[in-house]
Amino acid sequence: MNSHEPTKSSYEPTKSSHENSVNSHEPDINSHEPNIKNHEPFDVYLADVSYFSGKWESYLRYKQIPFNRIEMDAALGVEIYRHTGMRKVPAVKTARGEWLKDTTPMIDWFERQYPQVQVVPGDPVQRFVSKLVEDYADEWCWRSAMYHRWRSDDNAGFLGHRIGREVFNDWPMPVSLAGKLFKYRQRRTFMWGDGLDNNSESYIHDHYPLVAQALTDILQDQPFLLGDKPSLVDFAFMGPFFRHYFCDPVPAKIMRDQFPQVLAWVTRVWSSRASRPVNDPEIGKGDFDDFSASGWHIIFKEIVQIYLPYLQANAKAFDEGKTRFDFSCDAVHLKKLPVVQYRCYCLQMLEQQYQSLSEPERQSVDQLFAPFGELLLNSHTESGLVEELQLPLKPRGEIGLREKFHAFFVGTPWDMIKK
Repeated sequence: MNSHEPTKSSYEPTKSSHENSVNSHEPDINSHEPNIKNHEPFDVYLADVSYFSGKWESYLRYKQIPFNRIEMDAALGVEIYRHTGMRKVPAVKTARGEWLKDTTPMIDWFERQYPQVQVVPGDPVQRFVSKLVEDYADEWCWRSAMYHRWRSDDNAGFLGHRIGREVFNDWPMPVSLAGKLFKYRQRRTFMWGDGLDNNSESYIHDHYPLVAQALTDILQDQPFLLGDKPSLVDFAFMGPFFRHYFCDPVPAKIMRDQFPQVLAWVTRVWSSRASRPVNDPEIGKGDFDDFSASGWHIIFKEIVQIYLPYLQANAKAFDEGKTRFDFSCDAVHLKKLPVVQYRCYCLQMLEQQYQSLSEPERQSVDQLFAPFGELLLNSHTESGLVEELQLPLKPRGEIGLREKFHAFFVGTPWDMIKK
């Protein structure tokens, strides 16, 4: 490792509580998987305020996978960038020195390594729908989560100062100034640079309560979104609903006042463990539900009528070499959206998974979404990122001083994949 590798003396990965490792008082559900022990323990790089770190840490805790919890700062960000091509978290380093990134393929990788308790349904139809919902929660719910974090001056000021203190404490500038610069960057990139204007603001603002109401309806008669145990869709919605809506002061008040069942669900997912039931000994022993709860209709309508058409429009703009495009549907008009190559990859993977279903399975999927329209999964887009996201990641070459300087002080753009 070069001089930028974090050392025990400069940063000590901690396992100060049982949440970061298998609790000695609970059964080790992974004890029969000897091959994975070569990868343990995992160094998990994350940020406590991060959308996807919340999703990822919830999954690891539930699966009771031992890991060292390492919170990212600016210097560690350069090291993560050197191995993953992105100065972003979460990222994982195995005990063998292999690196992983991106929560969607990481969950697939860990499910293969730790098959004892699966969070992805085994039924092909349920599995595909879960993957589609995960993608929606990851990519479409992002905009509203960023809006509710950064739109309010009170919330933005709180988060800017916190991020300045926790993430940029080693920058050669005052923490308060670093926080203000980060707040400006987030607003510029993820609000004004991602379709927010006077016409679209009501839809973006209302998207949080819309999805929260859907989850409330789903949770009326069950503890988790697909029944009696957490599944992939629970962890997917923990992205926006944990670190942003549950933890940030302004959206957290909305959750407490209007959506207490969602608040209880967040804490339930965070505290759940695969080795023990929630309350009833029978909970967690059954199969996953079939997406029949009425609240799913709200989410399915969004996926069919808004999110998949958006993915198609983004892929078309990417194929045409554009950097910005406008997207319109009945619900919202978003102008000058950035073309996101990664979301072309998302569409490509969804289309491949859909085509891999048998004809009867595809018909079952189509029938599930038919009340809301046709699933647009026929673009045949090529993202150019399939090899890039194969795990574990291929080793990367050394980066030069200029590149290190840029990564440290500027970071990497939202959608940059560095070869």
